[in-house]
Parts: sequence; C-alpha cells; structure tokens
Amino acid sequence: MKKSMLIIGALFLSVTVMAQTEKVKLGVKAGLNLSSLSFDESELNSSNKTGFTAGIMVEIPLAKNFSLQPELLYSQQGTKSSFSDSDVTNSHYKSTIDLNYLNIPVMLKYYVLKGLSVQAGPQIGILLKANNKYQDNFLGYENHESFDLKDYATGLDTSVNFGLGYQFKDKFYTDARYNLSYSNVFKEGDVGHFINNDMKNRVFQITVGYFFN
Repeated sequence: MKKSMLIIGALFLSVTVMAQTEKVKLGVKAGLNLSSLSFDESELNSSNKTGFTAGIMVEIPLAKNFSLQPELLYSQQGTKSSFSDSDVTNSHYKSTIDLNYLNIPVMLKYYVLKGLSVQAGPQIGILLKANNKYQDNFLGYENHESFDLKDYATGLDTSVNFGLGYQFKDKFYTDARYNLSYSNVFKEGDVGHFINNDMKNRVFQITVGYFFN
C-alpha cells in the first residue's frame, strides 16, 4: 500500500508541476465497464459483469498532435460464472466476483483528426475490494454464501489500455477502451472459494467526460 500511495503522489505531483502551462486541461469522466476474468477452466461458463467507473483526468500537450492523459479512476470489475451438471437433476452453480479498483491509467494520445485520437498506455490498479457471492442448488437444496477474497488477491493489477477518444469543442469528451491485464488477480487458486490463480482482468470501457479549461 505504501508503494501504491507513492505512485499516486508522484503522478499527481508531476501533473501539478506541468499544470503551470495554460494548455493543460483538467476534467472529470464517468462511464460503463463490461468486465470479465480470463482463466483456463472449461467446465465453468463465464459472462461479462457490468460495473461503473468514474474519476478525474488531465490532458497534457507534448508535441504537435500528441498529448499525455493521466487519470485516477474508481472502477467496478469482476466476472460472472455458472456451472450445471447435466448428470445431476436440479443442480447448478452461479457466482459473481466483485473486484473494485483504484486505477491509474496514463494514456498517450495521438490526434489523427481534429478531436479524434487513438490512445494507448499502461495502467496500475490498486485493489480496494474483492468478494465472491455465489448460490448453488444441489438436488433441490439451495445455498447462498459470500466470500471475502482480499487476502487471496495480489492487490496490484498491471495492464495496458488501447482505445479511441473524441473531444467536441475541446470541452466534451468520450472514449472507448479495452483493458488487457498481464498480472494475476489471485496469488493462488482455491477450490473452496471458486478462484483460480491464473485469473486476469479483461475490461471494455465506455466513458463520457468534460474538460473544465
């Protein structure tokens, strides 16, 4: 956690220094996440989980058609999964893994046309919450339970973003991104908590925003 706070502090200190120029723009954004966890488990059927993301962004011009956009975002992620045994009547399992992150993406933007940019950049995610809510039915007997997975998680997510953005009149902003994680969410798998140690975040995100200056 100390390392995470140092990263955040260094990021916004650099933004504060660069914000002395008039061209730097501060804004807010919010939007929708469609998230999942990739893992090697053929018996489970996984599906996207919807979530919310919101936070602040700063656009810093670098050179002609290029700018840097660091952000600080709260992000709801995770996945839904299910399992049904065709050999056992009235038996099924459903699970929702909730992962809440404080994400710090740093996007390099290239304006291909006025207002339209292609974007790419790294992201660090600090895990705030990890929970698994599940229900199962075995031979007609239902069971509901919730697990706190924070102690099983690595706590830090490293990933990369790719996307497109558009600014209208230098004020209104929208973007679409795909986030691809290359670090594991959990330190080890646990059958009792329905998690695998090779689970990785995958997030498609659509946001709208507004720049104040």
